[in-house]
Formats: sequence, C-alpha cells, structure tokens
Amino acid sequence: MVKIAIIGAGFCAKVHADAYKKIKNVKVVAIVDLLEEKAKELAKEFNAHYYVNIDTLLKNEDIDSVDICIPINKHAEIAIKAANACKHIFIEKPITLSLKEADEIIEAAKINSVNSMVGHCIRFWPEYVKAKEIADSGKLGKPLYAYSERLLTCPDWLEDNWAFNEKYSGGAAIDLQCHDLDYLIWLFGKPCIVKSQGVYNPDFGGFIQVATSVEFESGQIGLAQGGWAYHGSFPYTVVVRVLCERGTIDWLFRGGKNIEGRSNESHLIVYEADGSSYKPEIEQIDPYLAELKYFIDCLDNKKPIEKSTLENGRTALELSLAARKSAKEKITVKF
Repeated sequence: MVKIAIIGAGFCAKVHADAYKKIKNVKVVAIVDLLEEKAKELAKEFNAHYYVNIDTLLKNEDIDSVDICIPINKHAEIAIKAANACKHIFIEKPITLSLKEADEIIEAAKINSVNSMVGHCIRFWPEYVKAKEIADSGKLGKPLYAYSERLLTCPDWLEDNWAFNEKYSGGAAIDLQCHDLDYLIWLFGKPCIVKSQGVYNPDFGGFIQVATSVEFESGQIGLAQGGWAYHGSFPYTVVVRVLCERGTIDWLFRGGKNIEGRSNESHLIVYEADGSSYKPEIEQIDPYLAELKYFIDCLDNKKPIEKSTLENGRTALELSLAARKSAKEKITVKF
C-alpha cells in the first residue's frame, strides 16, 4: 500500500484524489494547501489529515510519496523538499518554469534514489497513444508531419486566472502548449529548430495564444497550437493529425467548457492511400487514472519510472521555453 500526500487542494488535486480512489494499492493520507479551509475540506472527503505547509507534513506524517498539484512556480521548492526527505514524487506538468530548477529536481531525485514522474497525461491518453502506435508501426509508411492543437476558454475551476500569468504558470506557451510539444517530441525525437508566434496579453502578463513550428533532427516537422482565451460556449477542442507517406491519422475531440464530456463524433480515423478509411478500436480509459495507476504500480513493485520521466518533462520544458523566446523576440531558435 502506497501512502500519498497531495500538495494542493484545487481542481487538479481533486481529479488526482478521485483517481486514487479507483486504484487498489494506494491511499491518500494527507492534503496540503496554504488555505487551511480548502485543505480541510478536501481532506475530510478522503478521510485524510490536512496541513498548511509541506514542512509540517514531512515532520508529522508517514508517507511514501507526494503528488504536486499547485501553481508551477512552486513545483521545484516542494519537489526538492520531498526528495530530500526520501519521498517519491509525482509532479503535474510542466515540471517547473526554468531549466535550472528542473535540473535541481532531477539531481535531488537522483541523489536520494526516489522514483519520480511528470504528469504529461497525453502519453497515457488512448487516442494519442493509438495515433503514435499506428505512426510507429510503419503501416502508413514514414510519418512526415504532425499537428497537435489545444484550444479552450478559461475553465470555471481556474482560480483567479493565475495560469494566464507567466510568473505563476509560464503562460499558454508553457503551461498549455507543453502538452502538444511533448507529444511532438514523443513522436519525432530531438528538436533542432523552433519558430513560434503568439498573442501576448499584457493585462494577464503572458501569451494567450501561440503556434510553434518545430523541425526535428530526424527531418520530420511538427506544428503545435495552443490558446486559452476563447470566449462564451467555445468547446474544449483538441486536434491531432499525423501525415504519413501512405496515409493520415486524424482525431478531433470536443468537450465542454470545463473539459467534461465529449462529442459523439470524437473518433480517431485512419485514412489510407487507396481511398479507404477505418476507425481503430480504442479502449476508453481515463488518462489521469492511467498515468497515476502506472506511477503507483511502479512504486508498489519497486520498478523504475520509464514513462513520462523527469527527463522527459525537462525536454518538454526546454522546447516550450524556446517557443516562448521565439515568439517574444520574433526569432528562430536553434534547440
């Protein structure tokens, strides 16, 4: 049985806590949040203890791991404290906001021999996994180009719109676009050239819309687009399209404003060169449950984390930072 403390008591923390309920070999034993009432409320729901800071938690609670679900600018501080206390670490994406901090987290985890993982949920999302599986199989020939898009209006659960501000989240260029840039890296490997353009909103202190073209050392090309300033009833929209030598993989997903639900027409479709097309069978599983189950199973069975590692998180951050630099300075960045 893995005993875990969730750091944070907001929407993301609740999603993770609900997922842990469905995993047999884990128990949420503590919730930590600076706002005592929030910590107390979520802890009560899960019959857990609550704390207002990680220092008190580490001093008083018998835990195996922490799950970090707080604004990104605080990730490194919490992760390093946990690692130095020999606690395993799950960090919601992005890993942090600077490569220096990412390296410090990686070093702390290595020195203290703790298992650690970054929550890039796309690597566990059924349609993304299937698209990569088909692309990697060679059935459609070599993948040449991929497009990955994520567009939404500000969800109701985002407190005080903190994610719009680069100081706390890195803005859409990092906090949002890192999903799709990480997927392109997962598909094509090491990037080499980055060119990005974006819409910067000084009122929020960050990019609210960004599009990034990436050339990879393999010669393949990817385009990621992310934006979170759409309005009204605009649905949460995701697109994945992979162009191969002998066919195309295509998926359009539309959900509700708060990322709930899905369109009845949300099918991944494979278009082949002979004019035929088909919808591959895909097991519908909750990607958040899948990633957390993988993490807990690795801890419970004392196996190393091999999916969505800290190093994977660092590479996604490095590409996201290059994209933001390109958009801000209106330059092409060599990776």
